[in-house]
Amino acid sequence: MISRRRVLGASALAPWALWGRPAVAFAGHDELVRLLIDTPRESLLDALATRIRAGLAPRQLLGALAVATCREVSPYPNVGFKYHAVMMLRSVEQSMVAMSAERAWLPLLWTADYFKAASAQQDRIAPWSLRPLPEGPLSVGMAEPAALVNALVSWDAEQADLATATMVAAGHTHSALQTLMLHAARDYRAIGHKPITGANAHRLVSALGEPVAAPLARSLALAVQNAEGDASPARHEHSADLDWQANQTMAAKLPPDWRSGRDDISAARTLLQELRTAGSEQAAGSAVELLTDNVSPHTVWEAVMMFAGELMLRRNNIVALHACTTANAMHYCYLVADEDRARRLQLLQAVGFMTRFRSTVERGPRARDRRIDSIAPLPAESLDEIFRTLGRRRFEAVRQALGWLQAGGDAAALGARVRWYATLKNRGTHDIKFTEAMLENYRWLRLPWRDALLAASLMYANGSDDGDDVVVVQARTLLGV
Repeated sequence: MISRRRVLGASALAPWALWGRPAVAFAGHDELVRLLIDTPRESLLDALATRIRAGLAPRQLLGALAVATCREVSPYPNVGFKYHAVMMLRSVEQSMVAMSAERAWLPLLWTADYFKAASAQQDRIAPWSLRPLPEGPLSVGMAEPAALVNALVSWDAEQADLATATMVAAGHTHSALQTLMLHAARDYRAIGHKPITGANAHRLVSALGEPVAAPLARSLALAVQNAEGDASPARHEHSADLDWQANQTMAAKLPPDWRSGRDDISAARTLLQELRTAGSEQAAGSAVELLTDNVSPHTVWEAVMMFAGELMLRRNNIVALHACTTANAMHYCYLVADEDRARRLQLLQAVGFMTRFRSTVERGPRARDRRIDSIAPLPAESLDEIFRTLGRRRFEAVRQALGWLQAGGDAAALGARVRWYATLKNRGTHDIKFTEAMLENYRWLRLPWRDALLAASLMYANGSDDGDDVVVVQARTLLGV
């Protein structure tokens, strides 16, 4: 098979284009990565099923997918669309871990098939591969965090990639990811895909180790630097960057003990109401006032997650969906941040982003005035009844789910059904990504209305009458699941 990158890669006129040399090999996954890249899409599931029967482990395939997708699918021109082949991998792992051993293969095989579709889409745009590093010794200075920060601040994609690769090669993966996750939260471009990519990279490296670190970190660095058509933000002012400028000033005003406050449902309700009407700077300012008044950061995060869920009730479109997955990703990046400044900025940026998501949702003609804290529950006898309703009257199914949960229904059983249908009846990359984000957001909440968030997640769930995905059907047949 002739690789598309061997022929045309060097001609792509962009800083992320392939340099005119063979693609770099990534240790530990070479043979399986080559199988994923070189096998035609129509033959891939059969080839993988043969490997599975011969003893291939799920994490081996996940690791190979991480390397292959980062190598072959660019976060340009958009941090989205085909790039979901990279961004969804951590969500796939969450589904994989939560399912039974035999079902765990299904989201993985679906994702392997999607990788081939994304790779073909990449070909149609411009042949691309993650570029190899320059030959010879790398500059010692490029392994210092300051080199990466300088590249990020100047919006220099090529230098950010080189600095990231050098840091990982020098054993500084943790530091590189910390820096990249913070800068992934700096601009409201790509409806939250940058923080999602940051959380995805950190979680996969934590789970799979150094063999996947370089491609994931480098792919993240390129995604973070994608201004998506805007003139360089280092030299021009854009709306997408304004929150970052304002929140750096506000973050500095928080008291040293800002993380030690009390959980306060009344304060969460106040911020939830603020998010319904305020602009981004006003909402972030309100969050700062609460934190200064000894309210806990967790209370602020709960308001953020509940409001994101409310946007799904108002209009279950792709923008509202990304409010939920972005809240999930930014909260994760907040939790794993080393530096206090990074935690402050992740939180305030998340508050500001929610108002921007709201503005976009409200511009649509079909947005409804639904409140997540005032859903009127309906009775339901069983999960079967709820998921039958879901295919006909979606918001009614949300109300039934809330009634069922409030009557003592098992939240874990509801979540498991949502997860299974997200795989079995998959309509695209967002099914698994959204499902796992919402289930995790639900587990993170402690306020009394957490059942409302789980019920609201059904606005994007699959119903029992939806058709089974053809790739999953093929995978079940091949594996006898």
